[in-house]
Amino acid sequence: MPALWDDERTTMGKRAVAAAVAVLLGCFLVSSCHSGPTVARSTAPAAQASETDTAAVSEARAVEALRTWLDKPLPGTLTLSSVETDSAKKIVTSRQLTGRLDPTRGTASLTGTLNVLGSGPAVQDPMSVIVAGGKVFSSIPPGDLHRFPGRTWFVDDLSVARAAGSPHSIWWLALQGLDKVHLDGASEVDTKSAVEYTGTVDLAKIPAVTDVLPQSLIVQKAGTTKVSIDLYTDLGTGALVQLTYRLGLQVSVDATPTGHSMAGYEVDFSGFGTPVKPSPSPVVAPVTRLVASHSGSSDLCQLLLF
Repeated sequence: MPALWDDERTTMGKRAVAAAVAVLLGCFLVSSCHSGPTVARSTAPAAQASETDTAAVSEARAVEALRTWLDKPLPGTLTLSSVETDSAKKIVTSRQLTGRLDPTRGTASLTGTLNVLGSGPAVQDPMSVIVAGGKVFSSIPPGDLHRFPGRTWFVDDLSVARAAGSPHSIWWLALQGLDKVHLDGASEVDTKSAVEYTGTVDLAKIPAVTDVLPQSLIVQKAGTTKVSIDLYTDLGTGALVQLTYRLGLQVSVDATPTGHSMAGYEVDFSGFGTPVKPSPSPVVAPVTRLVASHSGSSDLCQLLLF
């Protein structure tokens, strides 16, 4: 199987952090680490109810933190991971791309690899993606360059991934539709203590998305319309520090596979507003003479968050 399945990055969000962090989380959730005299609990059931109520408040605040971020999204680091299976040809294709995304400007610059495993020699090709001007440019695989003399990029229009009557992708509307999560426990994001929450959104129940679903290659390959969403909030401030959404086959250790899925997709977005040194160059679309009219990345286009 491709390295995507073993990648330590996918397991980071589910690891328990140090015991001290777990203690801090307990204090954060049950409000037991406050100053002043200790209030005696009358009965064990009452204490359990109090803890449940506090967890519910914490979960509601996590959803509110997501809403706050969606109202004013900050740039950050985006990682796209995917795996597709072809049982007939006994081929597994995986892809992982990482780079900067600015949702407000509508720009992104990602690099990574495209890997193919089958009966023949394994293939690992470098891959680059640029998002600018409402279009997605993806590098032509080296093995296909001879078919497009002088061209090095494929192009797709982001409009194919846009929800009906909205400037955003179906994933943005899925995040907007998340109204309930459950506490998943202590975690860590960018070496800082965080709290993880998990929820699910059914794309088929979002009116602006239902008309788009039959044409979505991502949804067809994934074999499901249910999106699993993880929110990570800062242990101290409660602010959103990472969001993850996944669809289809098991891409990470905690994803839920489906019986009709031929592909799995995961998107991680974090590092919101963190300065990058040295400062990244402005994202610029490739010159027209280098772009092939053939569409070679429509599924990638449909996976982006904007």
